[in-house]
Amino acid sequence: MIRIIITYIFIFSYAISGERIAIATKIIGNAHFVRGNGSKSVIKKGQIFETGDILSTKKGGFVALLFIDDKTALKIKENSKLTISGKRSAKAIAKEIKLERGTLRAIVGKQKQADFVIRTSVSVASVKGTDFWIISNKSSDSLIGLEGKVEFLNIISGELLDITRGKTAISSSSGDLRSFKTDPKNIPEDPSDDGKDEQKLEIEFEDASGNKKTLVIKYK
Repeated sequence: MIRIIITYIFIFSYAISGERIAIATKIIGNAHFVRGNGSKSVIKKGQIFETGDILSTKKGGFVALLFIDDKTALKIKENSKLTISGKRSAKAIAKEIKLERGTLRAIVGKQKQADFVIRTSVSVASVKGTDFWIISNKSSDSLIGLEGKVEFLNIISGELLDITRGKTAISSSSGDLRSFKTDPKNIPEDPSDDGKDEQKLEIEFEDASGNKKTLVIKYK
């Protein structure tokens, strides 16, 4: 499993106050983001994301990002499109992902204030801390539990299931929600689980007083 260590060498409140919520730690292939009504920009390693940014990957593309308030990581596979949002409090970011389509892995650190939520046109996945995959298209969603527990809601019927390790759930636009034992062959490959040695990413910030601060991220 991916291991992420965050070392903060800057004023934490500054990182949150600018509505910066996440940072890209790994990029493969073709991936872009759009901020506000702006044009599409290529995602590069170290890219800082703000609430409301729209991320997309093309065929062969992959993005791993890290939320800067805790150890929550999001892995975005090819042919995916989503919007990331964060509601700030004094010491935490309540995170919401609106997944239009595609495949995501969420490795969610223990949430201090609110759930980590992924919303699609069919379902809502809500967690406090866990590890799971979600695969979404216009008609159905699949959720594969790897660790912990995920509350998985079908918004059409209102049905709710708790999905744990070793379980897969399918939520459809007809309102159907069911779960069964996971077939390991159906678990997507995570390109960032490559067994490489620990890497370090350093990002410099400048606060309102002009002081330079650094975010150091060590990860595998």
